[in-house]
Amino acid sequence: MSPTGNRPFENHIGILAFPEPRRAELKPIALVRDGECLGLSLDLARHPLADWLSRQRHSGWLLESMLPEIRTLAMLLAARRPRVRPTPARLSDEADWLAARIYLLRLEKVEMAEAEKDILARANDRLRELCGAGAPAAAACPASSPQPAWLLAGWAPFQQAVRDIGGAAAMASNSRRLRPQCRQRLDALLPMLRTEAGRSGLQPR
Repeated sequence: MSPTGNRPFENHIGILAFPEPRRAELKPIALVRDGECLGLSLDLARHPLADWLSRQRHSGWLLESMLPEIRTLAMLLAARRPRVRPTPARLSDEADWLAARIYLLRLEKVEMAEAEKDILARANDRLRELCGAGAPAAAACPASSPQPAWLLAGWAPFQQAVRDIGGAAAMASNSRRLRPQCRQRLDALLPMLRTEAGRSGLQPR
């Protein structure tokens, strides 16, 4: 079923078809990457994502802006890398953000276009460098249809809470329900990451 609970998830946003059977415990997740995408724009009101989001009525999706732990971990992963001169305008790259999502949302499968698979490989490598041999990793799944750049589809071993109504308010509510998991998983990493970030002179902001 879809995150709204009333139709197949594959029909809900036109994606997520698998050629092989899925593990029964994996559930679909749709994450609106507004935390990353809007953070790159100086004029948030005119960003195309703002208009797109206002027209969505889905209830089971997650809003990245309501899960600030993702941004924090992405920044801390960027701070682990050697400092370069001049300092780049963007410290955290796509692989940092994806690694943070994989770790905090417990993603085991992520829908990726063929051209984006190198980003997933780098994200998995960074988690391996951080967590060692037992690091979480996500596998790539092909996209069955084009989707907006700011929508990430994946699967994780939990069932999202769902509200009967849709729209951004319901997405925010679902995100708040998931936030304790993100906070707990980040807290387990913070002592080591903060030490490393302090040595490099970079701090999350």
